[in-house]
Amino acid sequence: METNISGFVCCLVAALLFANTWKGDFVYDDSRAIVSNEDLRPSSSWMDLWRHDFWGTRLEHAGSHQSWRPLCVLSFRLNYFWSGLNPKSYHVVNVILHSLVTLCLTLLVQPIIRRRWIRWIVSLAFAVHPIHCEAVASIVGRAELGAALHTLVALLAYRAHLKARGRRRSRYQANKEATSNTKEDRRQEEEEEEKGDEERQRIGKKRKRIESLMESTTRAHRNPFENRQSLLSLFIRRVTICCCWSHPLKKIQYRVTSLTSASNNLHKRDQQQQRRHHQPDDQHDHHHQQKEDGDEFARKRWRSNDKKKTKKDEPLKKGFGCCCVYLWTSLTAAALAILWKETGMVAIPLCAVMELTQHFQVGSTRRQLPSNRQSSDRSNRHLVQQERCENKKTMAYGNLTLLGAVWAGQLGLRMYMLGGESTTALPWFAAADNPVSRDASLLTRTLTFLHLPAFNFGLLLWPAWLSFDWSMDSISPVTRFNDPRNVATFFFYAGLAALLTKTLNQFKERGGCRKHSKLIVTALSFLVLPFLPASNLFFYVGFVVAERVLYMPSIGFCLLLGAGLEKTMDLTQSKKCGPTKRDKFIRLMLTTCFGATLILWSVRTFQRNGDWSSEEQLYRSGIPINPAKAYGNLAAILAREHRQAEAEHAYRQALAHRPNMAETHFNLAILLQSQGRHQEASSSYLQSIHYRPNLAAAYLNLGLLLSKQQGQHEQAVHWLSACSQLDGSGVRDPQAHRHSQIQALVSWGQLELARGHPETSIQLYKQAIRRTPTNLQQVQLVYHSLAEAYQSVGNYPESERWFKAAVDQVQESNSRQQQQANTRQQYNKRTMKTASSGSDGLQTSRSDQVAAHLTYARFLAKNASRHDEAEQLFRQAQLMAPTDPAVYMLTGQFLLEASRPREAAEFFVRAAHLAPADFEAVFNAATTLREVKELDRAELFYRKAVQLRPDDVTVYRNLGALLHVKGQWREAEDNYQLALRLVPNDRVTLTNLNRLHQLVAARSKSQQQPNVGVNNNSSPLTPQQATATTES
Repeated sequence: METNISGFVCCLVAALLFANTWKGDFVYDDSRAIVSNEDLRPSSSWMDLWRHDFWGTRLEHAGSHQSWRPLCVLSFRLNYFWSGLNPKSYHVVNVILHSLVTLCLTLLVQPIIRRRWIRWIVSLAFAVHPIHCEAVASIVGRAELGAALHTLVALLAYRAHLKARGRRRSRYQANKEATSNTKEDRRQEEEEEEKGDEERQRIGKKRKRIESLMESTTRAHRNPFENRQSLLSLFIRRVTICCCWSHPLKKIQYRVTSLTSASNNLHKRDQQQQRRHHQPDDQHDHHHQQKEDGDEFARKRWRSNDKKKTKKDEPLKKGFGCCCVYLWTSLTAAALAILWKETGMVAIPLCAVMELTQHFQVGSTRRQLPSNRQSSDRSNRHLVQQERCENKKTMAYGNLTLLGAVWAGQLGLRMYMLGGESTTALPWFAAADNPVSRDASLLTRTLTFLHLPAFNFGLLLWPAWLSFDWSMDSISPVTRFNDPRNVATFFFYAGLAALLTKTLNQFKERGGCRKHSKLIVTALSFLVLPFLPASNLFFYVGFVVAERVLYMPSIGFCLLLGAGLEKTMDLTQSKKCGPTKRDKFIRLMLTTCFGATLILWSVRTFQRNGDWSSEEQLYRSGIPINPAKAYGNLAAILAREHRQAEAEHAYRQALAHRPNMAETHFNLAILLQSQGRHQEASSSYLQSIHYRPNLAAAYLNLGLLLSKQQGQHEQAVHWLSACSQLDGSGVRDPQAHRHSQIQALVSWGQLELARGHPETSIQLYKQAIRRTPTNLQQVQLVYHSLAEAYQSVGNYPESERWFKAAVDQVQESNSRQQQQANTRQQYNKRTMKTASSGSDGLQTSRSDQVAAHLTYARFLAKNASRHDEAEQLFRQAQLMAPTDPAVYMLTGQFLLEASRPREAAEFFVRAAHLAPADFEAVFNAATTLREVKELDRAELFYRKAVQLRPDDVTVYRNLGALLHVKGQWREAEDNYQLALRLVPNDRVTLTNLNRLHQLVAARSKSQQQPNVGVNNNSSPLTPQQATATTES
């Protein structure tokens, strides 16, 4: 009952404390692991989860981090299936996993901590510890949660296995002892029966003589005067019986009594054994034998030769089944733990530690023998205990061998996945991620890496300073022996050594592992073993300190905290019976202190969860600890929100702390380029290339920037060509690197096509296709560019083939996403839930499909014989995107080119209504309406165009011409004058204004001379600029 209450309360506290993470967004590594990870999309294969790493990179790629976590990525994929890219569902799953881990820890500490209030403190300390914020609030921390959950499940199952195995061993020993006791008792009974038969035969003859004497004495006693010699005979016989036969009678009485007592004792002992095994023994035959020496000497005899088989083996078989179920449950959970994260490999060693502590537990081999054992059996007690110890040792060694074999298999599988075919390859990390690992001094590396475990223990003890990233120079290296941090390192290792030494001494003194020692061993195992892979002591990792890797070691820290409280209470507890006032006061003080600590930790956790709610808050919170990276990431967020002045200041601050950050130079160059500061942007691009020669995006952007400048064509081709030839081994993001190279080839091909080299551009586009672009937009770009190149050389069949291939690619992707959306919708209907999100991916795919249809339709529109097919494609695009103004704009242009202006005018009007702020749509609608003689509607749209672009000469010129035709000459002249103010020497406006003046003069002359006609050549010109075209 207590376990249920404490588990429920601790789970509830953990869920409520981390509930404010539900409103969080995708932050930091979440974008790369979830938003841009193709393994989560329905278009990717399920087998990619086993062939790719945590970030979606192929494991055999040189730039892969080798973080093979298929179950974690599978959970992300299920989240994506459930709600798409809605971050709330991802955070909810993390909170649920943390609550389950807290529940498992509550169950784990139940039998190893004696005091109830200490168990509550340990469980609550784990539930509210601030060091867990990164693992719970950050979605990528789910790997830590899953590994910890399966590790604890494995330990709980293994503990249940040990209990079931102990009960089975006890039943086996009891049955074995009962069987041996029964055989010995039966043998003794048979010997006693044989001796009793001989004794009864010998005494029976004497007893007959005694009975005859007694009978004659009785007759004489009844009638003493019957015979004169009766009194004398009676006296003689009395004396004879008392003197001669008193001892035989006593012997008969003693022998009969002993035989009866022995039989009764055997019967009672058999009934006790039957009650112990819950098996009524009704299979024996009880025989009654009338003895030849009288009814008073008759007794019950127990025959065992015809004993039948009983069902004593059924509990043993049932116990064996429970042992196997628990054992294989533990091994399965341990095997799944490593599929969540590499730290799951500690599940098997922790089970081995539990096996050893159980095997060497004090009193585990002692067992009281039954009180009704015979003296001969009690003399063999040491032999029975020795046999029990041998059986227990055999079982323990067998389990340890099995655990070792499973762990070796896990280690071999992980090493194989780490290096593919080679088991010696290790992941490559940048120097900024772990700068101490690249230090040339062995002393610096040794002192720093020895200090890092003490630093992590300090974070567990006092989690006041937390950061999203501890790379670069956030922790300065320990370069000399007189560094004050070496003192903390010494005391940390000295404390661990003293604790371990004391535990071993207690083990030797007491001949085994007591409950408190078992708690300390478990705490140290949890504290040390999960941290070893991230300690940099055996191999280098891609970080200096990471708060998320302390999630499982914090279990050991909390258990160590409980062990300290238990020892404190044991030392201060009074020797008297029952708790004294002093004991109660000490307990109250400890509870108050740790209660206040838990409250402070809870407040810090709640505050830290708020930092993880958005990227801007997260990066601002990391400025005091890692200013270089925090400023760089913060500047990227500010630039995305168009806060350019703040973003530039943050970039400058980041470079002031660490000038060799290539990505910061690259992002600053993008910001400067968006402001038109091309010279500074080029310089920043060159700096990023200098500090990271394989940064493909910097080559691409520099080439594109130079291609837009006069006389820089050769330089642009140089940088684009260099980008396409970069080596992708060792890059941080191989997928982005490949995308940049494909884009560089496409841009290079477009430059060659503009220079009149279509064959070269075709070869470059084909080379881009051989790079296998995976992004749908990039596939469309390559296919459309290749189709246009074929079209430029007059190869229309090949051009049409590639246009149609682009349409097919989009349709295939859309069908997959539509099927996924239908499946999700059916699931939501079954579960009575709504899914408002998840349509973003489908909407994106639909927009790509519309663009592909429009491009293909425009290609077919150039062939007059295929106008019907083009119009059909335009109609399909309208059905796909009925609210997209670009669809109606392009359809109107197609109809206008096909000499169908009235239909075109309606499509332009529809586009203008859908996009009232789009100048091109409004202006085209007005011009086309004027051509079809709908002058009033045209005038309305022209006036809207004037409001949108008051400094555009074309609008005033066309509006003046329209008013000129309608006869509103004064207003027409005003618009002509406004156009001439903008462009004083505009030929079309001057011509129209001259004709307007001629028309006014002719009209005034005609009013004076009614017979004079008006000149028909005074109508305004219709400029060619009246119709604007847009590209899809």
